[in-house]
Amino acid sequence: MNSLNDFLGNEVIIRSLKAMISSGRISHAYIFDGAFGTGKKTLAKAFAKSLQCEKGGVLPCGSCFSCKSLDSGDNPDVYFVSEEKNTIGVDLMRDEVIEKAKTKPYGSKYKIFIIDGAEKLTEQAQNSILKTIEEPPSYGVFILLTTNYNTFLPTILSRCVLIRLKGLRTETIERELLKRGIDSGRSRLSAGCSEGSLGEALRLSEDDEFFGLREKAAGMPDKIEKADLMGLYDISAEIIDTGKRLKDFLKLLYLFYRDFLVYKTTGAEGVIQKDYLGVIEDLCKRVSLKRLLRGAKAAETAIGDINMNINKQLSIEQMLFKIKEK
Repeated sequence: MNSLNDFLGNEVIIRSLKAMISSGRISHAYIFDGAFGTGKKTLAKAFAKSLQCEKGGVLPCGSCFSCKSLDSGDNPDVYFVSEEKNTIGVDLMRDEVIEKAKTKPYGSKYKIFIIDGAEKLTEQAQNSILKTIEEPPSYGVFILLTTNYNTFLPTILSRCVLIRLKGLRTETIERELLKRGIDSGRSRLSAGCSEGSLGEALRLSEDDEFFGLREKAAGMPDKIEKADLMGLYDISAEIIDTGKRLKDFLKLLYLFYRDFLVYKTTGAEGVIQKDYLGVIEDLCKRVSLKRLLRGAKAAETAIGDINMNINKQLSIEQMLFKIKEK
Protein backbone atom coordinates (compact mmCIF):
# COMPACT_ATOMS: atom_id res chain seq x y z
CA MET A 1 0.00 0.00 0.00
CA ASN A 2 1.35 3.42 -0.97
CA SER A 3 -1.19 5.82 0.54
CA LEU A 4 -4.65 6.31 2.01
CA ASN A 5 -5.99 6.46 -1.56
CA ASP A 6 -5.10 2.79 -2.03
CA PHE A 7 -7.18 1.60 0.93
CA LEU A 8 -10.28 -0.38 -0.10
CA GLY A 9 -13.64 0.62 1.37
CA ASN A 10 -14.43 2.73 4.44
CA GLU A 11 -14.46 5.90 2.33
CA VAL A 12 -15.92 8.06 5.13
CA ILE A 13 -13.05 7.11 7.44
CA ILE A 14 -10.46 7.82 4.76
CA ARG A 15 -11.95 11.27 4.14
CA SER A 16 -11.92 11.96 7.88
CA LEU A 17 -8.25 10.98 8.24
CA LYS A 18 -7.31 13.13 5.24
CA ALA A 19 -9.16 16.07 6.77
CA MET A 20 -7.23 15.64 10.03
CA ILE A 21 -3.92 15.64 8.17
CA SER A 22 -4.90 18.63 6.01
CA SER A 23 -6.01 20.70 9.00
CA GLY A 24 -3.11 19.63 11.21
CA ARG A 25 -5.57 18.53 13.91
CA ILE A 26 -3.87 15.26 14.76
CA SER A 27 -4.97 13.47 17.90
CA HIS A 28 -2.35 11.91 20.13
CA ALA A 29 -4.28 8.64 20.47
CA TYR A 30 -6.43 6.55 18.12
CA ILE A 31 -8.20 3.20 18.29
CA PHE A 32 -8.62 1.38 14.97
CA ASP A 33 -11.29 -1.25 15.61
CA GLY A 34 -12.37 -3.96 13.18
CA ALA A 35 -12.56 -7.70 12.55
CA PHE A 36 -9.51 -9.69 11.50
CA GLY A 37 -8.42 -8.79 7.99
CA THR A 38 -10.28 -5.48 7.70
CA GLY A 39 -6.97 -3.68 7.16
CA LYS A 40 -6.33 -1.99 10.50
CA LYS A 41 -2.56 -2.36 10.33
CA THR A 42 -2.48 -1.41 6.66
CA LEU A 43 -4.52 1.72 7.36
CA ALA A 44 -2.35 2.63 10.36
CA LYS A 45 0.76 2.33 8.22
CA ALA A 46 -0.75 4.49 5.45
CA PHE A 47 -1.81 7.10 8.02
CA ALA A 48 1.66 7.09 9.61
CA LYS A 49 3.25 7.44 6.18
CA SER A 50 1.26 10.59 5.48
CA LEU A 51 2.05 12.04 8.91
CA GLN A 52 5.78 11.43 8.54
CA CYS A 53 6.26 12.41 4.90
CA GLU A 54 8.88 15.13 4.59
CA LYS A 55 6.87 16.89 1.87
CA GLY A 56 4.01 17.47 4.31
CA GLY A 57 1.05 16.74 2.03
CA VAL A 58 -2.13 14.81 2.74
CA LEU A 59 -0.75 11.97 0.63
CA PRO A 60 2.85 10.79 1.01
CA CYS A 61 5.35 11.54 -1.73
CA GLY A 62 6.79 8.02 -1.64
CA SER A 63 10.28 9.21 -2.44
CA CYS A 64 11.62 10.94 0.71
CA PHE A 65 13.70 9.12 3.32
CA SER A 66 10.75 8.81 5.69
CA CYS A 67 8.46 7.25 3.08
CA LYS A 68 11.10 4.83 1.81
CA SER A 69 12.19 3.75 5.29
CA LEU A 70 8.58 3.15 6.33
CA ASP A 71 8.01 1.04 3.22
CA SER A 72 11.09 -1.04 4.06
CA GLY A 73 9.99 -1.41 7.68
CA ASP A 74 12.88 0.41 9.34
CA ASN A 75 11.62 3.95 9.90
CA PRO A 76 13.28 5.01 13.17
CA ASP A 77 10.25 7.05 14.29
CA VAL A 78 7.48 4.49 13.66
CA TYR A 79 7.27 1.59 16.10
CA PHE A 80 5.18 -1.53 15.55
CA VAL A 81 4.49 -3.23 18.89
CA SER A 82 2.99 -6.75 19.07
CA GLU A 83 3.00 -9.82 21.28
CA GLU A 84 2.48 -13.46 20.29
CA LYS A 85 1.30 -14.41 23.78
CA ASN A 86 -2.36 -14.24 24.76
CA THR A 87 -1.83 -11.08 26.80
CA ILE A 88 0.20 -7.90 26.49
CA GLY A 89 1.65 -6.99 29.86
CA VAL A 90 3.13 -4.03 31.69
CA ASP A 91 6.75 -4.87 30.89
CA LEU A 92 6.25 -4.72 27.12
CA MET A 93 4.36 -1.43 27.35
CA ARG A 94 7.04 0.09 29.55
CA ASP A 95 9.97 -1.06 27.41
CA GLU A 96 8.49 -0.56 23.93
CA VAL A 97 6.19 2.43 24.42
CA ILE A 98 6.49 4.40 27.65
CA GLU A 99 10.30 4.65 27.77
CA LYS A 100 10.74 5.17 24.03
CA ALA A 101 8.09 7.89 24.02
CA LYS A 102 10.25 9.96 26.36
CA THR A 103 12.83 10.72 23.65
CA LYS A 104 12.19 13.01 20.71
CA PRO A 105 11.90 11.63 17.16
CA TYR A 106 15.13 11.27 15.21
CA GLY A 107 14.13 13.27 12.18
CA SER A 108 10.36 13.26 11.81
CA LYS A 109 7.61 15.49 13.14
CA TYR A 110 6.02 12.61 15.06
CA LYS A 111 7.01 9.52 16.97
CA ILE A 112 4.31 6.98 16.18
CA PHE A 113 3.54 3.82 18.16
CA ILE A 114 1.25 1.24 16.50
CA ILE A 115 0.15 -1.43 19.01
CA ASP A 116 -1.21 -4.50 17.21
CA GLY A 117 -3.65 -6.84 18.98
CA ALA A 118 -4.31 -4.19 21.62
CA GLU A 119 -7.37 -6.09 22.87
CA LYS A 120 -4.79 -8.31 24.62
CA LEU A 121 -3.60 -5.47 26.85
CA THR A 122 -4.10 -6.39 30.49
CA GLU A 123 -5.81 -3.91 32.79
CA GLN A 124 -2.43 -3.22 34.38
CA ALA A 125 -0.85 -2.61 30.96
CA GLN A 126 -3.63 -0.21 30.02
CA ASN A 127 -3.19 1.69 33.24
CA SER A 128 0.56 1.82 32.66
CA ILE A 129 0.20 3.70 29.36
CA LEU A 130 -2.72 5.83 30.52
CA LYS A 131 -0.55 8.67 31.80
CA THR A 132 1.44 8.70 28.54
CA ILE A 133 -1.83 9.03 26.59
CA GLU A 134 -3.25 11.57 29.06
CA GLU A 135 -0.14 13.75 29.02
CA PRO A 136 1.53 12.84 25.71
CA PRO A 137 4.67 14.47 24.40
CA SER A 138 3.88 16.96 21.64
CA TYR A 139 5.34 14.60 19.05
CA GLY A 140 3.63 11.40 20.27
CA VAL A 141 0.93 9.53 18.30
CA PHE A 142 -0.40 6.23 19.66
CA ILE A 143 -2.55 3.93 17.52
CA LEU A 144 -4.19 0.90 19.15
CA LEU A 145 -5.31 -1.80 16.72
CA THR A 146 -8.02 -4.08 18.07
CA THR A 147 -10.75 -6.53 17.13
CA ASN A 148 -12.80 -5.50 20.18
CA TYR A 149 -12.61 -1.96 21.53
CA ASN A 150 -14.91 -2.96 24.42
CA THR A 151 -11.91 -4.58 26.13
CA PHE A 152 -10.44 -1.14 26.87
CA LEU A 153 -10.89 0.72 30.13
CA PRO A 154 -13.29 3.70 29.97
CA THR A 155 -10.33 5.95 30.77
CA ILE A 156 -8.50 4.71 27.66
CA LEU A 157 -11.58 5.02 25.45
CA SER A 158 -12.27 8.57 26.60
CA ARG A 159 -8.82 9.72 25.50
CA CYS A 160 -8.72 8.09 22.06
CA VAL A 161 -10.37 8.82 18.74
CA LEU A 162 -12.34 5.64 17.97
CA ILE A 163 -12.31 4.60 14.31
CA ARG A 164 -14.39 1.51 13.50
CA LEU A 165 -13.63 -0.21 10.20
CA LYS A 166 -16.45 -2.00 8.43
CA GLY A 167 -16.10 -5.12 6.33
CA LEU A 168 -15.98 -4.88 2.54
CA ARG A 169 -18.79 -5.91 0.22
CA THR A 170 -18.44 -9.43 -1.15
CA GLU A 171 -18.37 -8.07 -4.71
CA THR A 172 -15.51 -5.71 -3.85
CA ILE A 173 -13.46 -8.53 -2.36
CA GLU A 174 -14.14 -10.81 -5.33
CA ARG A 175 -12.98 -8.13 -7.78
CA GLU A 176 -9.80 -7.60 -5.77
CA LEU A 177 -9.02 -11.34 -5.77
CA LEU A 178 -9.57 -11.52 -9.51
CA LYS A 179 -7.17 -8.60 -9.98
CA ARG A 180 -4.56 -10.62 -8.11
CA GLY A 181 -4.84 -13.49 -10.56
CA ILE A 182 -6.96 -15.86 -8.44
CA ASP A 183 -9.35 -17.89 -10.59
CA SER A 184 -13.02 -16.98 -10.63
CA GLY A 185 -14.26 -20.04 -8.71
CA ARG A 186 -11.87 -19.56 -5.83
CA SER A 187 -12.40 -15.80 -5.84
CA ARG A 188 -16.17 -16.16 -5.59
CA LEU A 189 -16.11 -18.76 -2.81
CA SER A 190 -13.35 -17.09 -0.79
CA ALA A 191 -15.11 -13.73 -0.97
CA GLY A 192 -18.39 -15.33 0.08
CA CYS A 193 -16.80 -16.84 3.18
CA SER A 194 -14.64 -13.85 4.07
CA GLU A 195 -17.06 -12.04 6.43
CA GLY A 196 -16.10 -8.78 4.70
CA SER A 197 -12.38 -9.26 5.25
CA LEU A 198 -9.96 -9.08 2.32
CA GLY A 199 -7.26 -10.61 4.50
CA GLU A 200 -9.47 -13.58 5.31
CA ALA A 201 -10.43 -13.99 1.66
CA LEU A 202 -6.76 -14.06 0.64
CA ARG A 203 -6.04 -16.68 3.30
CA LEU A 204 -8.90 -18.89 2.14
CA SER A 205 -8.07 -18.50 -1.56
CA GLU A 206 -4.67 -20.10 -0.97
CA ASP A 207 -5.97 -22.88 1.28
CA ASP A 208 -6.53 -26.16 -0.59
CA GLU A 209 -7.80 -27.89 2.55
CA PHE A 210 -10.56 -25.30 2.85
CA PHE A 211 -11.80 -26.15 -0.63
CA GLY A 212 -11.59 -29.82 0.28
CA LEU A 213 -14.06 -29.24 3.11
CA ARG A 214 -16.72 -28.18 0.62
CA GLU A 215 -17.81 -31.70 -0.27
CA LYS A 216 -18.43 -32.46 3.39
CA ALA A 217 -20.32 -29.17 3.85
CA ALA A 218 -22.37 -29.74 0.68
CA GLY A 219 -23.82 -32.99 2.00
CA MET A 220 -24.44 -31.77 5.53
CA PRO A 221 -27.83 -30.00 5.07
CA ASP A 222 -29.35 -33.13 3.52
CA LYS A 223 -27.90 -35.25 6.32
CA ILE A 224 -29.43 -32.90 8.90
CA GLU A 225 -32.83 -33.08 7.20
CA LYS A 226 -32.85 -36.89 7.29
CA ALA A 227 -31.52 -37.29 10.86
CA ASP A 228 -33.54 -38.19 13.94
CA LEU A 229 -32.70 -36.87 17.41
CA MET A 230 -29.86 -39.34 18.03
CA GLY A 231 -28.61 -38.74 14.52
CA LEU A 232 -28.19 -35.06 15.31
CA TYR A 233 -25.76 -35.94 18.11
CA ASP A 234 -23.76 -38.04 15.63
CA ILE A 235 -23.72 -35.11 13.18
CA SER A 236 -22.61 -32.79 15.98
CA ALA A 237 -19.65 -35.07 16.71
CA GLU A 238 -18.82 -35.21 13.00
CA ILE A 239 -18.79 -31.41 12.74
CA ILE A 240 -16.71 -31.06 15.92
CA ASP A 241 -14.21 -33.51 14.40
CA THR A 242 -13.27 -30.88 11.83
CA GLY A 243 -11.11 -29.53 14.69
CA LYS A 244 -9.14 -26.43 13.79
CA ARG A 245 -11.20 -26.11 10.62
CA LEU A 246 -14.50 -25.86 12.51
CA LYS A 247 -15.07 -22.19 11.81
CA ASP A 248 -14.17 -22.63 8.13
CA PHE A 249 -16.58 -25.57 7.91
CA LEU A 250 -19.37 -23.49 9.44
CA LYS A 251 -18.66 -20.69 6.95
CA LEU A 252 -19.07 -23.17 4.10
CA LEU A 253 -22.25 -24.57 5.65
CA TYR A 254 -23.65 -21.04 5.96
CA LEU A 255 -22.72 -20.34 2.34
CA PHE A 256 -24.66 -23.41 1.18
CA TYR A 257 -27.73 -22.27 3.10
CA ARG A 258 -27.27 -18.84 1.57
CA ASP A 259 -27.20 -20.41 -1.91
CA PHE A 260 -30.29 -22.49 -1.06
CA LEU A 261 -32.17 -19.31 -0.16
CA VAL A 262 -31.04 -17.49 -3.30
CA TYR A 263 -32.04 -20.40 -5.53
CA LYS A 264 -35.38 -20.83 -3.76
CA THR A 265 -36.31 -17.15 -4.11
CA THR A 266 -34.66 -15.88 -7.30
CA GLY A 267 -33.26 -18.88 -9.18
CA ALA A 268 -29.77 -19.99 -10.16
CA GLU A 269 -28.36 -16.65 -11.31
CA GLY A 270 -27.25 -15.40 -7.87
CA VAL A 271 -25.92 -18.74 -6.62
CA ILE A 272 -22.23 -18.56 -5.67
CA GLN A 273 -21.44 -22.28 -5.84
CA LYS A 274 -22.79 -23.08 -9.27
CA ASP A 275 -20.65 -26.21 -9.45
CA TYR A 276 -22.96 -27.66 -6.78
CA LEU A 277 -26.15 -26.53 -8.51
CA GLY A 278 -27.50 -30.10 -8.67
CA VAL A 279 -27.21 -30.50 -4.89
CA ILE A 280 -28.80 -27.09 -4.37
CA GLU A 281 -31.72 -27.80 -6.72
CA ASP A 282 -32.41 -31.19 -5.13
CA LEU A 283 -32.58 -29.91 -1.56
CA CYS A 284 -34.65 -26.87 -2.48
CA LYS A 285 -37.33 -29.13 -3.97
CA ARG A 286 -37.74 -30.91 -0.62
CA VAL A 287 -37.17 -28.23 2.02
CA SER A 288 -39.31 -25.19 2.81
CA LEU A 289 -38.04 -21.62 2.55
CA LYS A 290 -38.75 -21.16 6.26
CA ARG A 291 -36.49 -24.05 7.21
CA LEU A 292 -33.71 -22.91 4.86
CA LEU A 293 -33.84 -19.42 6.37
CA ARG A 294 -33.65 -20.99 9.82
CA GLY A 295 -30.62 -22.99 8.70
CA ALA A 296 -28.78 -19.89 7.47
CA LYS A 297 -29.51 -18.00 10.69
CA ALA A 298 -28.51 -20.96 12.86
CA ALA A 299 -25.19 -21.40 11.04
CA GLU A 300 -24.50 -17.65 11.29
CA THR A 301 -25.23 -17.73 15.03
CA ALA A 302 -22.90 -20.70 15.50
CA ILE A 303 -20.07 -18.80 13.77
CA GLY A 304 -20.65 -15.87 16.12
CA ASP A 305 -20.64 -18.20 19.14
CA ILE A 306 -17.34 -19.76 18.07
CA ASN A 307 -15.86 -16.27 17.61
CA MET A 308 -16.82 -15.50 21.22
CA ASN A 309 -15.30 -18.78 22.46
CA ILE A 310 -18.63 -20.21 23.57
CA ASN A 311 -18.51 -23.98 24.13
CA LYS A 312 -18.15 -25.56 20.68
CA GLN A 313 -20.22 -28.66 21.29
CA LEU A 314 -23.06 -26.65 22.82
CA SER A 315 -22.96 -24.18 19.91
CA ILE A 316 -23.13 -26.93 17.28
CA GLU A 317 -25.91 -28.83 19.04
CA GLN A 318 -27.98 -25.66 19.40
CA MET A 319 -27.47 -24.95 15.69
CA LEU A 320 -28.67 -28.42 14.70
CA PHE A 321 -31.72 -28.39 17.00
CA LYS A 322 -32.67 -24.95 15.70
CA ILE A 323 -32.54 -26.15 12.09
CA LYS A 324 -34.72 -29.15 12.93
CA GLU A 325 -37.43 -27.17 14.73
CA LYS A 326 -40.92 -27.87 13.41
